[in-house]
Amino acid sequence: MAFLGPNAEILPVLSSSPNGTVVSSTCGTPIAFDGGETLNPVDVVLDPGHGGPETGSVGANGLTERTLNLAVALHARDNLVSLGYTVALTRDRDLHLPIRQRAAIANALSPRAFVSIHHNGGAVRRSATPGTETFHQVDDPESARLAGILFEDLHIAFAPYWVSWVDTVHKGASVRLRDGRTETYGVLRLTPDLNSAISEALYLSNPPEAALLAYPEIQAMEGRTIAAAIHRFLTSEDPGSGFRPEFYDAHTTGTGTTSGCHDPELTPPTEVSTGFTAEEYETLAATARHLGRSTDWVVRFGVHTLKFFGSLPDADPIQPLDEADRPDAYGPISEVVPWDQAEHAVLIEMADAYGLTRTQVQKLGAVLMAFLTGLEA
Repeated sequence: MAFLGPNAEILPVLSSSPNGTVVSSTCGTPIAFDGGETLNPVDVVLDPGHGGPETGSVGANGLTERTLNLAVALHARDNLVSLGYTVALTRDRDLHLPIRQRAAIANALSPRAFVSIHHNGGAVRRSATPGTETFHQVDDPESARLAGILFEDLHIAFAPYWVSWVDTVHKGASVRLRDGRTETYGVLRLTPDLNSAISEALYLSNPPEAALLAYPEIQAMEGRTIAAAIHRFLTSEDPGSGFRPEFYDAHTTGTGTTSGCHDPELTPPTEVSTGFTAEEYETLAATARHLGRSTDWVVRFGVHTLKFFGSLPDADPIQPLDEADRPDAYGPISEVVPWDQAEHAVLIEMADAYGLTRTQVQKLGAVLMAFLTGLEA
């Protein structure tokens, strides 16, 4: 399940309860989010690789892979829609999107086919034909069939062009592995229940190929070819071709991480109120004075401390509190605590874990901080 964010971001749902809904943000951070349009499963998810500060390969003509991947994906989407398929893109604009979030989006939408669209870099060996490469999941016949059809169609589509091609020994459809015999590529490794493949149509790092890929009609042709390959995969038993032996190469470029990723504010801070008796509030105020912080900070920190203790390696799983142990969150003095979208997700998580309301878990956090401060004193 996923929601559509205010800027058309796809936000996979991580949990939903009476306390609120937690989704995975664009950067892959759990955040609280309610009220977005619900997205149903689709036939195909297309993933335009790279984006934001991650350019991918760059041609001598200045064409970046992040831009080219998106252009081709948009053409592929339009062609698939015209064939009657429902299609989603992991990104529909220039956007920093970590690998784990791309996979989370695909998993949330349960497509019949998931294709990550890329263009290659690095090859220098001259070739008489295009150096097209595709990659599939290890020991997965349907993923391999998808990769084989993608390779076959893309290789055939580009072969007639008079270009000085380059390739490597991995031209074709193969599996790139790391230790443990798992896929090196995260979009394949993290989508084990999907028919997933990666396309690397041409080498953008090769100037003649970059010049060819800069033509809008070539980008449209590639998108059309990818759509046709996916259609053939979904409507036939064709085996594809170009299969190569699996190989071990754990080296990655370091792209696709959350480093430097910044989430926009999708929802304004949420205020949650908790009631205290006069005596309880004086204890809270004394704790805040001792720590040199505000009372609302103490409550927020207390909830985060609950999460910290619950995540310790030897900690027992958090269990819902018995009715008799649940804190009374009512009283004549109210403490209103603001939570930003990421902190609010922690509040919801802890409330659900302890079987409490958000109001009650704020009280529990305050009691914990008063207790810990008393030990220190």
